[in-house]
Amino acid sequence: MSRIFSLRHAAPIACAMAVFSIGAAHAQNAKPEDTYTKLDLTGTGSIKAAPDQLTASFRAQSRDNSAATAQQAVNKQVQKAAELAQKADGVTAAILHYSVSEIRGEKDKSAPSWAASQTMTFTAADGKTLLPLTGQLQANGLLLEGLEWSLSPEKQKTLQLEAEKAAVADLKKQAETLATSLGLHVVRFATVSVSGTPFPRPVFMSAMIARAEVAPAPPPPPSSTMETQTVRASANATVLLAP
Repeated sequence: MSRIFSLRHAAPIACAMAVFSIGAAHAQNAKPEDTYTKLDLTGTGSIKAAPDQLTASFRAQSRDNSAATAQQAVNKQVQKAAELAQKADGVTAAILHYSVSEIRGEKDKSAPSWAASQTMTFTAADGKTLLPLTGQLQANGLLLEGLEWSLSPEKQKTLQLEAEKAAVADLKKQAETLATSLGLHVVRFATVSVSGTPFPRPVFMSAMIARAEVAPAPPPPPSSTMETQTVRASANATVLLAP
């Protein structure tokens, strides 16, 4: 994302009666940009925040000599998973890509087998309900492909704006400091461009593998630790300086 601004300089107004005369004088005495000392700067800004979204990615899969049987098994797994998700408060389910493929060995002249699969994601603001649900889905035979903490789109947008403001503030600080070091002062910012870096990738956490036990106690659900993420932005500017 990139934003470009052009900032125009306006001379200070001493009093209301002098508005027009000062404006006219400034227009007549304005210096062309090439008479100023130009300073090119790059500023950066970053904001740290805890993720507010946990997503579990699953795959339902089945293999059989009959394509219909393989698909029916997957359909049942997905239907059961959706029903369990509806009972979990605050969990949003998305049923995604479905695929069916024929499996035939190069040297195997027997009838081919068929593999069917479908992916699903389950998202919640925290792990209070999602992690127990994840354990249930694992127990029902679904393959957990990943657990990830991330920033929701709404929070990403808010944090990105804060990071951009911090980058611009860094520009201003640099401009004032360097101008003073040169014995000059900042006249104005001729151009400013602001850009955000890609949002941090979700933090994937591997699921805990439950060990087989003789006791009938249900296996524990997977665990996932929330980690702080950083949103960054940069800003570039051309600053005009004068004595």
